[in-house]
Amino acid sequence: MNTHLQRRCSRFIKRFLSILALSCGFSISAEDALPRNAHSLESRDIAGPFVNEALRNNPGLSVHDKRFHAAKESIATASSLPNPRVQLTHFVESIQTRTGPQRQALVLQQPLPWLSKLDRKREAANAQSEALWHAYAHQQFQLVDKVAIRVFEVLFHDRSIAIQNENIELLKRLEEVVEDRVKAGGDLNDLLRLQVEIGRFENEVARQAADRKVAEARLEALLGRRNATGIPRLDWQAPVELETSPTEWLASITHRSPRIAMLRSLESSQSARERLAKLASRPDFSVGINYIRTGEAISPAAQGSGDDPWAVMLGLSLPIWGKSNNAISRQASLLKEALAAEALNLELELQAEGRALIAKLEDAQRRLTRFESQLIPLAIQAQEITQSSYQSGKSTIL
Repeated sequence: MNTHLQRRCSRFIKRFLSILALSCGFSISAEDALPRNAHSLESRDIAGPFVNEALRNNPGLSVHDKRFHAAKESIATASSLPNPRVQLTHFVESIQTRTGPQRQALVLQQPLPWLSKLDRKREAANAQSEALWHAYAHQQFQLVDKVAIRVFEVLFHDRSIAIQNENIELLKRLEEVVEDRVKAGGDLNDLLRLQVEIGRFENEVARQAADRKVAEARLEALLGRRNATGIPRLDWQAPVELETSPTEWLASITHRSPRIAMLRSLESSQSARERLAKLASRPDFSVGINYIRTGEAISPAAQGSGDDPWAVMLGLSLPIWGKSNNAISRQASLLKEALAAEALNLELELQAEGRALIAKLEDAQRRLTRFESQLIPLAIQAQEITQSSYQSGKSTIL
């Protein structure tokens, strides 16, 4: 038995599973990440059912869902006219006029922004809601990655425990051989060393079982389970080699990454704000009606006695502070340029991350082939030869 090889196998499997989990999350499109399409993930791999459950039940996703729908509601608000204003004035001391004393005045006024200002506000709000939608999709991507990694952690512990139990079974079979040699006058120290090794593996199994419970608890939290129901033992086999080249994934990063899409939506929103800022130097209008309640004149026979006068009003704002308006426009333009640069930088980072991930995945596939076709068969053969040599007294217990 080669303990060093077993440890290398365990480390390799854990590393490969983590890479595979990341690749699963990396290759799913933003459309597939939506809850209404989550059922399509169920048959993709061993993590599929857990991903499906997490997308339905994870409470953290509802935060971004509510923010997105709140932003959608703001679109209607942004494109609506400002609320009209009504003002009631009561004269404590009436103003006496020819037609009678003025007692109350009622003013109704409706602001009217410059043409296209409301359109620009609607465009900005719409792009802002799209950005929150992509942020929501990005959170789903992150949840998929976290769930996949936790699933493979649980699976790794299951597989590792199974390997450790196989090692214990192998050592116990060897223990019978050692006991026979001790009975025949062999060194008792060999039996003691072997029993210590068995105890070490049993301790490792107990540690792995405890680590599995930790990974299981974290996975159940991501799944939104309020009560611990437990994760059944997972059976996993090494995946077959990919039929298509993983480098094909790189082309989809630019137009399928929700993070890049979010930045581009924010850039569109800022572009609309920039156009809106350029309209700050345009005046806004207001229309209204002024109605005055008038009492009877001192001389009731006077013409128009007690008639209530009313008037139509037209207002115009005076955007005279040009320096302030220009600063608003420059600020919006600079923020738009910053978002464009941030999107480009993120695209380059994701391309580099994608190439690194593909390199790791290809290396993992080569390792799988090498271990399955060469190293593990050689290790099994070496273990059998060593055990036979020990039985014949040609090798030591070590």
